[in-house]
Amino acid sequence: MAVTFQGCGMMALEFICLSIDKRMQEERGAMGNNLNQRGCQLGPQANPRGSIWDVLVIISLSMAVVPTSVAILLDWLCEAGIVAIPTDSLRHIKMISLVSAQEAALFILTLGSMASTGWRLGDLRLFSRRWWWDVSWGMGFGFCFVGINWVGEYVSRLLFSLFMEESRVLAILSRENSVANQLMSREQAPWVRISMAILVIFVAPIVEEAFFRGYAYNIFKARLGTAQALFISSLLFAGVHMYLIHFLPVFLLGFLLALLYEWRQTLLTPIMAHGVMNLLVAMALHYF
Repeated sequence: MAVTFQGCGMMALEFICLSIDKRMQEERGAMGNNLNQRGCQLGPQANPRGSIWDVLVIISLSMAVVPTSVAILLDWLCEAGIVAIPTDSLRHIKMISLVSAQEAALFILTLGSMASTGWRLGDLRLFSRRWWWDVSWGMGFGFCFVGINWVGEYVSRLLFSLFMEESRVLAILSRENSVANQLMSREQAPWVRISMAILVIFVAPIVEEAFFRGYAYNIFKARLGTAQALFISSLLFAGVHMYLIHFLPVFLLGFLLALLYEWRQTLLTPIMAHGVMNLLVAMALHYF
């Protein structure tokens, strides 16, 4: 029975991918010549340049090397007395600095890799001709993704409870939620909440969608195919968030965001969905 379910799931995934590819081919046949004359590319399948190693190196540098370097620099500045930061504010400043460094490194390294391999910004499809539809779809799916995230978290808790004690599962879940809860709490200083809101609602959706859907997914699709690209890019998206209980819901969200990118043929829709989802979660953490 397990094999049957797995086979059905793969058949459904292949059907979705083939349907998307067919739609893309039809659109290229109708609009390809016009867009090529304007110097535009038709979305995720257009650019095979770059390698999988480029993706892995960018992730390693932006998620590990750069934040670690920033943390060491901040500690050295404080210990040397060059910068005087109150103890109660140091932890928040370090957290905001690390997140900012991650996002900045991810964006800069992505642009650098694109420039070195002959990409253009148009290859990411940041904008579209029917941008108002893409924004509307993104906002609608952002609301849906909040519910999917909560359902995914509940299912993940049940799965982990099968081989772990419930108290341990709840403790891990509490640790995963604690940082965001503390930084978005109304008890925090306004500058902390505003800084985190800007990073979570505006910066992260743009940077992460540009890399995971616009850049990494493009490369995986060109090298491995649509189905594998959907799975691997979502796996990396969940992995860099370094969650255990939340790994499943983040993976599902990454998968759906990649499908949105394929369907709408623009980054604008997943960026809006990602931003609206983060906004709603941040509001829930702040007010409840």
